[in-house]
Amino acid sequence: MTLNVEGAEFDYHTENAEKLTKDFTDYVLTDVPFFALQDELLYLMNKRKIDRFRIPGSMTIDHQEHIFYFQVTQVNENKKLRTYHYLGIDLTKKEA
Repeated sequence: MTLNVEGAEFDYHTENAEKLTKDFTDYVLTDVPFFALQDELLYLMNKRKIDRFRIPGSMTIDHQEHIFYFQVTQVNENKKLRTYHYLGIDLTKKEA
């Protein structure tokens, strides 16, 4: 199944995009590379009009829930296009 991510994109070829890939690889326990999941993540964020995605603790290296945050902007030349600029990951440890 191909997801329609038309109208949404990550800010590719930037330092932020490299940081997103690195953070995802460093914290998420999966054999699937980030590039194989990015369309699904974009689809869900765009469809739900949210600026983050959450990875549950059961899928992370440190067993803590983590949230990946983005700033969403519209492209001036094409108001239907939304670009997701990676801001960072919430690494605040939860106290018991």
